[in-house]
Amino acid sequence: MVKNSRRNFIKNLFFLSQSLLLPKTILSKHLAKKKLDIALQIYSFTPLLLQRKFDVLDFPKMVRETYNMNGAEHWSIAFMGKENDKKYLNELKSRSEDNQIDNLIILVDNIDISTMKSGPSLASSLKTERGSAIDFHKRWVEVAKQIGCHSIRVNLRSSEQNNQKILENSSESLLELIEFSKRDKINIVVENHGGITGDADWMVNLMENINSKYLGTLPDFGSSNFCINKGDLDLEGITNSCETQYDKYDGVTKLMPYAKGVSAKSHAFDQDGEELSTDFSKMIEIISNSNYSGYITVEYEGAIMSMYGGGENYLNSNDGVIATKKLLEKYI
Repeated sequence: MVKNSRRNFIKNLFFLSQSLLLPKTILSKHLAKKKLDIALQIYSFTPLLLQRKFDVLDFPKMVRETYNMNGAEHWSIAFMGKENDKKYLNELKSRSEDNQIDNLIILVDNIDISTMKSGPSLASSLKTERGSAIDFHKRWVEVAKQIGCHSIRVNLRSSEQNNQKILENSSESLLELIEFSKRDKINIVVENHGGITGDADWMVNLMENINSKYLGTLPDFGSSNFCINKGDLDLEGITNSCETQYDKYDGVTKLMPYAKGVSAKSHAFDQDGEELSTDFSKMIEIISNSNYSGYITVEYEGAIMSMYGGGENYLNSNDGVIATKKLLEKYI
C-alpha cells in the first residue's frame, strides 16, 4: 500500500513538472478537457413532447445509451402535469441513478401550452402576481430536490418600462424564492431568455444586487436569447426577428462568472458541421477561459423551429443533438 502511494505520488509529481513546461494555451486546453462535460436538454425533443410521443421516464436511458452523455437537463412543460405525482418523480430519479445520469437543471416555464398564455411573472409590477409566481416556482424547487437537480431556471418577464423597477421587482421575488430553495440547497438560475434578460449588463446588476450563492446565470448561445426587444416567451414567437441585439459573445463572457450551467443552443449546420448562427469555437474558448467547471448542455432548437414555420433546412431532433454533441467534442 505504501509502495503504491509512493508510486502514485511520483507519477503525479512528474505530470505536474511536465505540465509546467507546456505553453499556456496548450495547458489551458488540457485543463478545459478535464473540467467540462456534455449533457442533454430534453427541450431538444419538443416536437415529440408536444405530440405526447416522448415520456420523461425514458429520458435517462436515452441520454446514456443513445447519446453516451452523463448529464440531463429537464423542462417543466415536458412533465405534462405529472410533476405532482411523487411515484412518477421517484421512478425518474431511480432510472437516472440506474443509468448513472446526473440530473442538473429544470427549465421552468409558466406557460399553458394549450392556450400559449403565460402565467404570473416573478418580475411583475403587481405584488399579488409576484406572490403567485413565487408559489408556482416553489413547487418546482421541490421537484428539483426530488429528482436530484441542483437548480431550477426561472424567467423574468415584465411589461414595465423602467429597467430599475424591473430589477427591484425581480430582486424581491428572487430573494423570497431563494429563502425557500436554500433549505434544500437548490439554486435559482436566470437564463438570458430575451427581453430584459437579453441585456447582459442588466443581468450582472441583478446578480450583484442579490449577491447570493444560491443565485446564478445560465448563459445560452442562442442569438434570440440576447434579443432585448422581444415579445412574450412563447413557442409561437420563436422564429420572430430581433430589433435590438446584444452581442452574444460579449454577453456570454459577462454572464460566465455567475454561471451554474451553460446552454449550447443550436439550430442549423453547414457541410463541415459548424453551427450557422454561433461560432462554437469562440464560445468554448470563452467558457474555457472562465472559472466555470461542469456541464455544457446540448439544446437543439432546430426541430421546434421547423415545427413553427422556421423553414425546412433543419435536422430532426436526433440528428440535431448528434451534430451539436460532435461540435462540442470538437472544441472542448
